[in-house]
Amino acid sequence: MIRALRISGFLLMGVGVLVVLSWAIAPLRQLWPVLLALPFPVKIGLAIAVVGFCILMGSLIAERMEESRSEGDLLDDELDH
Repeated sequence: MIRALRISGFLLMGVGVLVVLSWAIAPLRQLWPVLLALPFPVKIGLAIAVVGFCILMGSLIAERMEESRSEGDLLDDELDH
């Protein structure tokens, strides 16, 4: 569980970096007025969806990493015999 939270934290930081980069790159800056003009409940809904997506991706990545470790252990056991 802690690993999934760490991974989701890294994903959230990645989303934050993308937001900052979208502000730093001039053509993407044109999206900001559109996003700021959205109603407040829609903004909250989008924020919750982004957080949920990051947590989902974090848990999937953690699951894949655990599976690859267990498969690697099984492969090592087979090679030893």
